[in-house]
Parts: sequence; structure tokens; C-alpha cells
Amino acid sequence: MRSTLEDVAMEAIVTGVCHRVDPRSALGVALPTPEQETGRTRLLAEAIALLDPVVERHVQQPGTLALMARCLQALHRETDDVASLRRAVGLWERAVTVDAASPAVRHDLGAALIDLSAYEGGIAHLTDAVRHTQEATLSYAATDRRKATYMCGLSRALCALFERTGQDMVRKLALGEAASAAALNGEPVPAECGYALGAALLTSYEATGSMEEIEYAVTALRQVVDLEPHPESLRALARALCLMYPTNRDERLIREAVETSRRALAAARPADPTRYRYLQQAAHARLLSHAAHGGRGVIDVAVPLQRLAIGSMPEGHPGRVAAIGVLADTWLAQFEKTQESADLDGAFEATLVAMRLSKEQPDHHRHLARYGRGARLAFESSGDASHLQRGVRATTKALKTDDLPKDLEASYLLQTATLLIDYTDQNPDDELRQAARNLLSACVKIDGQEPHVLAEAGGRWADLAIAAESWLEAGMAHFSALSAMWRMTGMEVSRESQESTLHRFSGMASSGAACLLQAGKPMNALMVLELGRGVMMTQDLDFYDEIRALEHSAPQLSRRLSEQLKDRDEAAAMLGSRLIVAGASLPGDGRIGDRRRIAARNLKLLAAEVRKVPGHERFLEPPSDDELLAASGRGPVVVVNLSRLRSDALVVQPSGVTVVPLPAVTPAAVDSLVAAFQDAVTQADAAANDTMLDGLAWLWDNLAEPVLSVAAPAEHHSGSLPRLWWCPTGPLSFLPLHAAGHYRSGDGRTVAARVVSSYIPTIMALRRVRARGADPSAADRGLLAVAVSRTEGDEAPLPGALSEAAEVAKAHPAARILVDAEATKSSLLRELPGYRRVHFTCHAHTDTRSPSLSRLVLHGYDDELTVDNIARLDLSSVELAYLSVCEAARPGAEITDEAVHIAGAFLIAGYPDVVGTLWSMPDATGRWLARRFYRQLSDGSGPAHALHHTVVEAHRRAPASPLLWANLVHIGR
Repeated sequence: MRSTLEDVAMEAIVTGVCHRVDPRSALGVALPTPEQETGRTRLLAEAIALLDPVVERHVQQPGTLALMARCLQALHRETDDVASLRRAVGLWERAVTVDAASPAVRHDLGAALIDLSAYEGGIAHLTDAVRHTQEATLSYAATDRRKATYMCGLSRALCALFERTGQDMVRKLALGEAASAAALNGEPVPAECGYALGAALLTSYEATGSMEEIEYAVTALRQVVDLEPHPESLRALARALCLMYPTNRDERLIREAVETSRRALAAARPADPTRYRYLQQAAHARLLSHAAHGGRGVIDVAVPLQRLAIGSMPEGHPGRVAAIGVLADTWLAQFEKTQESADLDGAFEATLVAMRLSKEQPDHHRHLARYGRGARLAFESSGDASHLQRGVRATTKALKTDDLPKDLEASYLLQTATLLIDYTDQNPDDELRQAARNLLSACVKIDGQEPHVLAEAGGRWADLAIAAESWLEAGMAHFSALSAMWRMTGMEVSRESQESTLHRFSGMASSGAACLLQAGKPMNALMVLELGRGVMMTQDLDFYDEIRALEHSAPQLSRRLSEQLKDRDEAAAMLGSRLIVAGASLPGDGRIGDRRRIAARNLKLLAAEVRKVPGHERFLEPPSDDELLAASGRGPVVVVNLSRLRSDALVVQPSGVTVVPLPAVTPAAVDSLVAAFQDAVTQADAAANDTMLDGLAWLWDNLAEPVLSVAAPAEHHSGSLPRLWWCPTGPLSFLPLHAAGHYRSGDGRTVAARVVSSYIPTIMALRRVRARGADPSAADRGLLAVAVSRTEGDEAPLPGALSEAAEVAKAHPAARILVDAEATKSSLLRELPGYRRVHFTCHAHTDTRSPSLSRLVLHGYDDELTVDNIARLDLSSVELAYLSVCEAARPGAEITDEAVHIAGAFLIAGYPDVVGTLWSMPDATGRWLARRFYRQLSDGSGPAHALHHTVVEAHRRAPASPLLWANLVHIGR
């Protein structure tokens, strides 16, 4: 069986070939050649020996010259012998002089010149390659397919020339030739043309950063690989995936890149002269995987793969220094994982070599900065602060480079500041500390930088400003970091990556708000909390509500928005469903992800058009102060901010924001209370109810009573109770603030005795929910009751589900009940738009790590309705969703500020009033609560008041059992 490049490389790694070569003697390691490859070489050598005298006798026959040239080029590809390639070029040049009109000869000569240019500097070979391949394309005798081949050859020559010269016109010509070749033969595009187009788009993208080009490149190359999984196509696709990853941080791309680069290695020959490209691509994909997965990626074989790549490069290759730099990065990444000194030594050796070789080159600054990164790791390993001093000097020198790109300037500023912070932690120095703050401040002001750099710089700047008690500066720093978060969670980013980013920024908005409160800026604090919380919900509400608002003023734009949103949402739902089933990525996820990303990009473009429509100029813009205050017109909104610095309630009223300090409400105290409540829910006995009563009393004393003294003073009560909306942050979202009170004393010290409570994830979400117009025809549409008493899975039966649904249906003249097997995902998606109210009684699965995958469990095995499925519905004429299911309003444990839960999904879908649960409850209790709630609705109460009265009555019936009545919450208007 023939060996592949993967076989030979892995054998070299496993047998320790790379490990035995000391980096100080050689960074590159030669790849052993399999015996079968030497057999091919012998056959080619024999063929050349036979052809030699023939070529000498028939020097004027182009066919003979071309045959000999092909044999010599094949020998070069087996042995990497440059002399054979040079001789092949000479023979083709002779063939051109004999038959100048032959397009095939000119095409082959151009390809050989491109190969030869990798071994020799300058652009002479590439200029000749362009000339010959261009002549080939002008041949009128060529068929369409042959002409397309020649155009692909010209595109390849132009790409190579652009990489050397950077001339923009050459880039555009390369793209144009590839696109014309792809269009010449119609659909399906031949693999050769698709590859040329993908390669040209990749080359262009690296110069322009155009999202359209990288998306098109990935799509084109995926189609090529499906047609012909040629090693070069596989490598190009892996490269494209690696290039696309930084644009959206979708970890599926990196997983696909690692696998595709492995397939490329498995398809390539060990003696391929370009084998270094395959080895380097495989190493690079693993390096990115390591970074993407927080140090848990497949970095282990990346170092030997990169060393084998360098060892396989031609002498004098222009990319050799850059490859050595990548080797240093890879060694540094491996050191972060292994903490072995040999890895750090290897990284420094590679860095020093790259610094020496690049001294007169324009990218010398990259290697200086790399030394700075290594110096910081050396300090962390040894504790020797002199490493930090050397790192500062190297990175500062890199910063002084003329015409330094802005994104790199930002990165180097951050690195220098970080080194200074570490140094002053060991050797306190106020001036150096201030210098670090100044560097970070300068860093966040640079436009167009990577959001991850902005996020880290903003976070570090905030820490320094807090330590210096410079509160307004700290607030500005937090705002910078949150701006990066918005860019990192844009519409083109997958749900999985959005949630990962939001977890990383968890608590950032609360910390920033606390700093601004310290600075005496309550309105700014409120704005930071609005921008830093409910990010995913805000995006979805904005688009769905805008589609409705544009139906009359700009119907075509509304329709286009709706189509793209549907495309994005269908792709996102497919990815979510596949992840639930498999627990990991599946083949084909990449194409589904492409569809979602392209639709999301189109939505961003359409958003710019929306802002041109009169009355919609502020679409997707942050809210104004007046808009935030106006949301409290029907009752105060209480934003409860929890942070290590300080905790406060921001009572928002039309007249302004009142700050209520909450000194006892510390993160530690709240965490302890949440844990006690969770234990109580699990135990569900008398002692558990006592624990919960104690917790509710603590919430009254330390949070609710101080808030209500401002938001709803007892002496001002007359008539019906006022409304109040709670907007908690962080782990406070797990607690029933609406149920806080002293219930044992019976003296009226409870929230329920003072206000009718509702919850809302953000103030702007409340405004958008209220802005939805009511459909007059909705009054004639009744209720859809969904009862799943048993499933085909292993969920416990819910024997009371059917009777609860039947009782609820009695309160509605027009009602339909879907029972067990009738309640399928497809039937629900079809039926929900037809009813103004929906009542669910079934099991739910709450995914605490990825709350977008939380779901309602239906009857069929694996038949589930996820948060994403629900949120993507466009139910503009609905009124109420009552969710008699476990933990429907419980947020994800890692992104508590996002309100990504089942109840929140129904709010996004269009239901302005949603009733959900914070924890599970017995069947009988659920039936009683639902019956009382709908009776209150029938008597004319609104949903919030109906739930309030229901809970008050439940408390009267079982005052010592808050587990039975404190869990129901109203979310919405």
C-alpha cells in the first residue's frame, strides 16, 4: 500500500525523529522518504535517460521537447531537485520558440515558471509566467473547457505575482480570470475552475479583508472538495477555514479545518515538492484550535509538523522566516500546555533565529513582539522579572516601526502594557503603572482593531483604574470592553460562540455600572447595564419588531428582512438540533453554518437600508436617556446591580434614576442564598420551606424594603396596587424577588402587599414588547393547550397534564388541545400562529451551559422544541404564553444576564405576556394555579394582576410552603 504524507509525517513524529534534532543545531527536520517513492524516481530517471538522445536528435519537435519537460518536472516533484525543474523550463522555452502558437505549451511553461519562482527571488519568472499563460488564453483554437484551463493557469500566475508585488490591479485581474473561467462552462463548475476561483478569492481576501470574498472562497472550495478531493483543494479549504475563523470565532470552523488539513496530508504524496505547505497548514490549524479552545486544542503534534514543514522548504524560500516565526508561536502554545522548559527553549531559539534573519525585512517587528510574548511566559515560569524588562524593550522597539498597521499597533500596545503590569506587580512603580494605563487607553482608541484585543485592553485598563480609584476612567474602560463584546456577538456569530463570549464577559456590565455609580453617574451606569445585558435577546427583538413596523412603510424591505432572518434562523435551528442529537459537530455542519453566516451578513447590510427609512433612523442604535426613562411610565423599573465593588438598585422613573445602595447584597451573600434555595427545591420538605422563608425574609430586609421605600412608598398607597418591573443582574436572576417578605409575622411586610411584580430582561426589551400593535382579529382566536403526559424517552409521566389542559380549555370558548403524540414539533410550529394564547404542560430540559439548547420535551423520541425554535417564530398577533413546565424562566448558569430561557424565547417570538416558573412544582399545585390564573383573566384582570392574585391566594392556602407559590413569575408588559 502506498504511503501518504500523513503516514510518513506521523511515523517521524511517533519514532521521535523530530525530538532527536536539537533546535540549536537545526529548527527544520528532514522528512524521511519512503522506499516506494525511490522506486518511482528510478523509473523516471530511466525514462529521462531514454529520452535524452531522442531530444538531441529531434530538437525541432515541440511534442518531444514537451514530453521530456514533463518527465523532468515529474522528477522534480518526486525529488525536489531544482535542476530538473530548471531544465524542464528550458525545454518548454525551446518548445515555445518552435511552436509559438501552441497554447498547451505556453500553459505548461507558465506553470513550471510559477514552481521555479518558489526557489528564486524576484519577479522575472512570474512576469514571464503571466505573459505565457495570457498568450494561451488568447488562443481561438481552444475549446471552452481548454480555454477555462488556460484562464485558471493565468489566474494562478497573477495570484503568485500579486503575492510578490502587492499590486492591486494584479489582484483584480487574478480574480477576474478565475471568475470568467468558472462561468465559461456553466453549472456545475468544474473542480479545476472552482479551485482557481477559491485560491484567487483567498489571495484577495488576505489583502482586502472582504467578508464576501472569504465566504465565497469557502463555499467554492467546499464544492471543489466534494467533486474531487485533491490534496491541493483540501489544503486550500483548510486554509480558507482558518482565515474565516477570526471573523466570527465559530469553533466549528476550526474543527473542520483540523480535519480537512488532516485529509489533505492523507491525500498528498511524501515527495511532493510543496509538502511543506500541507505540513504547515496542518500545524497552523492545530495552533488555532489550541487558542480557540482555551489551551485544550490539538497542539501536541503541531510543533513536529511545523519543524518537518521547515525542513521540507526549498533553500532560500521567501516564506522560511515567517515559518520559523510560526514555529516559535507553536512552541509557545505547547509550553502553555506542558510547562516544559524544552518547549520554551525551542520557542526562544526559533524567535532569535527569526529576529536575526529578518533584521532588514519589513516584518522584523513581528518577531520582536513574539520575543515579548515569550519573555512574559518565561517570567511566569521562573519568576525572574528581568525577562519582563527584556520583553518590554523588544515590544517597544516593535512599536517604533514605521507605518505599523493599526491592528498590530493595538496588539503591541496591549502587550507592552501587560508586561509593565506584571513588572510593577513585582516591583511597585507608580510611573510605570501610569504608563501602562496610558498605553491601554491609547490602545482602545485605535479604530478597526481586533475586538479580542479591545476586550482584553479594556478589561486590564478597568482593573488598573479601579485600583487607582479613578472611577470615571474605570467606567470608560468597561464601556470599551463591552463595545468589543457587541462586535464579538454580532449576527454572523454562531449561537455557540455568542454564548461562549458572553460567558467570558459575565459580570462586566455590572462592574462597569458600579464604577460609574462610584463616579456619581447613575444614568451612564444604567446605559452600561442596558448595553451589556440581554445582548442576544435585544438583537432578535430588534429585527422581529422592525419587520412588523416596516410592513406598511417599506413592505419590500420588510419582506427582504423577513426572508434573510428566516434563512438565518432555519440554519441556526438545524445546527442546534444536530448538536443536541450528536453532542458534537456533524458532517455538513459547515455548509449549514455558511448559510447562517451569509444570511446574517445580508441582515447587516439590510439594517443600513432600514436606517434610511424615515422614522427608523435609530434602528439597532443604543437607546437614548429619554427612551430609557420613558419605559417607566406605567410603573417604576428596578434594575438591581450586583458587583464586588458595590451593589445597588437603580429605580427608574420618568423623572430620573434614583440609586438605592444595597450594602448587604454582596456576591457572596447572593451565591449562598441561591445555593440554599436550590437545595430547598431539591429537598422539598418542611425544613426546605423554612429555609426558603428565611431567604425571602432576608431579601425583604436587605433588598426589597429599601427599594420599595423609594419605588412604592407604603404611605402613598390608595386603591389598586401599583405595577413594578424587576430587572435583576447576575445570580439575582435565580431568586424570586417578587416573593420577598416576612411571611411568618403576617404584618404585611411583603412585596406582594405593596406592588404587582413583573420581570423584564432589559428596559429596551420592555419598550419593544409594549410597542407591538394588537391585532383586532386576535380576540376571536382562543387558546392552544399542549399536554404531554408521557414521552417515548425516559421522562417521568405527568398524569395531571391532561386534566390541567382540559380545565384550562374550559375557560376559552375557542380552544384546541394537543395531547401526547399529537403534540409534535411540526404540529406546534404550524398551530401556534392560529391562537392568541398557548398553555404548555410538559417536561423541559434546561441546558445550563448552552441555554439556547434548552427545550420543551414532546412525546416523540428526540422530538423537542428548543429555545431557538421558539424564538424564531414570528407571532405578531399573540397575547399570552403560560408555561406550566419546570424552570421555564430559569436562566443559564454561565450567562445569567442574557435571559436565554424558554420563557424569554416566547417573549421574543411575540408573546407580550409570559408566565413561567423558576423551579418545578407538583402536578396538583400546577393545576390549581393554572385554574385560578385563568379565572382571574376571565374576571377582567390582566396577566400580571391575574398572576399576582393567584399567588396571593396560594399563599393564603399554604402560607408555610413557599415552594408551592413563590416560583411563578410574570415576564413582559
